[in-house]
This record gives sequence, structure tokens and C-alpha cells, in this order.
Amino acid sequence: MIVLDADSDDFVIVEGLPTHTRPGTLSLSFDGTHLVFLARQDDNSEPMRIVLHSLATGGRWEAEAHEYRQAALAVDGTQVAVLADASGGTAMAALGSESVGVILIDTATAKPRLLWSTDGYAEDSSISWSPDGQLLAATYLTLDDVLTTAVLDLSGTVIGLYPERVALPGAHSVWISNREIIVYPEPDDVSPLTSLNVSTGRERHFTRRSFDGYLAISGRRQVRRGASAGQFVTADLNDGDERPFLTFEPAMDIMALDTVPSNAGTMAA
Repeated sequence: MIVLDADSDDFVIVEGLPTHTRPGTLSLSFDGTHLVFLARQDDNSEPMRIVLHSLATGGRWEAEAHEYRQAALAVDGTQVAVLADASGGTAMAALGSESVGVILIDTATAKPRLLWSTDGYAEDSSISWSPDGQLLAATYLTLDDVLTTAVLDLSGTVIGLYPERVALPGAHSVWISNREIIVYPEPDDVSPLTSLNVSTGRERHFTRRSFDGYLAISGRRQVRRGASAGQFVTADLNDGDERPFLTFEPAMDIMALDTVPSNAGTMAA
């Protein structure tokens, strides 16, 4: 796993991570100082654990993860929001089988609290905080096999439910303002990205010219694979103004990507 410091423009290999990290769960904290991810125990056994890893010191905070699938650290660092799937067990007593839920974990006490749950599964899932820390967006699969994104406030009230709309898995690839999210349609065929204002219900559909797949959204720009192996580019949300982003030699692929616009680091694994 590597981190790119946007101030120094240097790549850094992150040392000391657990061997059995789940790459698809990697994200950055809002201030770019910590990695957030799920990992198995060092002997590859269960239960899973949530790990906050300090990029400066290598220090860790950990909590048992059980059936948790995705995690995102709150803006102020006091809570971790996790998307939990109890279809194969019981993440919490209050979360039944064939249920998906959002759980908040206090980083001071490691105590979990069930915020919201519904019937479904955490497949192709995503969890993210709004920039002001007041809302959460979670993508999950319903029992009818419909990928759906729900937007919740901190009381657990659903303020928006968007069937066949999918958020990218990166914790900072979803919200482009305090009340506006970026999603793509499911099934993902030739349709463009869409912005949804969760307060007004207004939708804006962008233009799509490339079909290489979306890796991340940052600063109202998308990140995707370029024309050659190992090349990654950015483009605006209308798929124009393409610019070089990263090039790896020898060529390699990115399994997970997260970016923080301010105090920035770019994370790729």
C-alpha cells in the first residue's frame, strides 16, 4: 500500500500494516493522517477488526469487526461508521439475519451503537460521511437484488432512499457538498454519473464518454484508468478535460483508491 503526499508529491510505502488487510476497505481520515480499514487477525483468523493506522507514528486503534463490511472515520475522529451485514451471523443482537445496518463505534470506548438497519446485504457496499459530519450515505443490496443508496441523519432517520443508485466505495468519493452526493446507475451500462441533492431531491445527470469504470471522485473530478496499462487519469464529471494523474512503471493496477482534497494524501493499494 502506498500513500502520495500531495504537498511533497512523494510516494511513501506504508510499513507495518496487518498482513491480512482487506484492500477494498482502505480509506483515509478526513485530515489525511490515518488509514481506516478492515483486517483479519494476524493468524488469518476471525473475528475481523477495524483498524485506524497513524501514518505519522504507525500507532493503531482497533475494534472487533465481526460482520462489518466497510468503515469510515467521522470528520472529528470521534466515531467510526460501519456498514454491517448479518446474513452470515450476528453483528449485534439488535441486527437480525438477512439484515444490513449502520453501526457507530465510539473511538474512545470502542462501544458500538446500532444507528439504522433494514432487510438486505452489504454487497457492493459503501459508507461515507458528509463533509460537515451530519449525514451518512450507505449503499447496500436489497433482498430483491436492487443496489440502493440510503442517506441517514445522526438520529438514524432516512432522509433519502435511492434504488438503483450506487456510491463508489471510497469514503471521500461520495459527497461533493454537505447535501449533495455523486452516484452511478445500476446496472452500470452507458449511463453517466448523477448528482443528487438530498435536501431538495434535485438530480443532475452528467455526460459519459469513457467506459473504463470509476475509481474515485475528488474535487468534482473523477479518477479512472487511462489508455495504457499502469496509467490513471482524472476528468471532470462530464468526462472532459482529461489530465494525467498517476503512472506506474512497471504497470500495476489499483485495488482501492481514496483521496482527501485538503491536507491531502492520495491512497492507492
